[in-house]
Amino acid sequence: MSLLFRKPWAATPAVAFVFALAALFAIACSDSDGATPAPTTTPTEATATLTPESPIVVVDSDGVELEFAEPPSRIVSFSPGATEILYAIGAGDQVIAVDEWANYPADIENVERVKYIDPDPEAVLALDPDLLLMAAAQQPQVEQFRSLGLNVMFNLEPESIEGVLDQILLFGVVTGHETEAEALVAEMRDRIAAIETVVADVDEGPRVFYELSSELYTAAPNTFIGGSLTLLKAQNVAEGAETAFPQLTAEALIDANPEVVLLADQIWGESLETVSSRPGWDAVDAVINQRVHGVDPDTGNRPGPRIVDALEEIARLLYPDRFPG
Repeated sequence: MSLLFRKPWAATPAVAFVFALAALFAIACSDSDGATPAPTTTPTEATATLTPESPIVVVDSDGVELEFAEPPSRIVSFSPGATEILYAIGAGDQVIAVDEWANYPADIENVERVKYIDPDPEAVLALDPDLLLMAAAQQPQVEQFRSLGLNVMFNLEPESIEGVLDQILLFGVVTGHETEAEALVAEMRDRIAAIETVVADVDEGPRVFYELSSELYTAAPNTFIGGSLTLLKAQNVAEGAETAFPQLTAEALIDANPEVVLLADQIWGESLETVSSRPGWDAVDAVINQRVHGVDPDTGNRPGPRIVDALEEIARLLYPDRFPG
């Protein structure tokens, strides 16, 4: 089956907010959307090394090496996912500002806020940070902030669940919370292994459409969201997409006939009822069998510690007989 895909990313308000929550906002925007085109460089996952009695050395996704004699104590996090990681590993007291979309954990309620898209350099300078954690949404401004003498660690969002775990360990090294990060990752791995055991004998799971917005944006297999579906042996209808977060056509989706639809856009009112009312969707198996479910976009779309919560939630929706309750 060949799916038809529309242009990569269109920055409509609802879609933009989904990806603000996911920390995956459009680096592939078209010029017609009025956004900055993505750089032509190909960043990689950041790495860190630490040996006894030596400084912390970090190579970020741009290939830029950063060195710390001691863990940074004034961190500005521009990524909701990164913020959740920092607090989960006990580095919350080193965070002095977070982006405007961050809403977890509750400890950040009174923390200073910075803009997620097009952040203000002067406002950030006034905070006197010793480390900025930037992600894909801020990629066009990374060099601008570096030119001001600010310490910027640019991290692409992970492309897999394993990448999320690696990023947790990385942040543990950078912040001086290696032990806590290792313990968190070990706990997450145990929970993931428990899920894998339950679906071990599944040959082929249901066909699934993971909806990021009603404009039919979704997550391809080469993303941490898609990786969750793969781990659960689901058949992702975005298989074969050329971009990580493609926009599918309605015709292609109806032809793909997903057996389960997962709505990460339920916070904007999408539901079984709204999906059922879309032209032609009354013939889709997921609608006929009422297997259209809302999922929590904060846990599912953010590359952070709660990704396992999302994995468990999706497992229950795909295999209610195997994951009761």
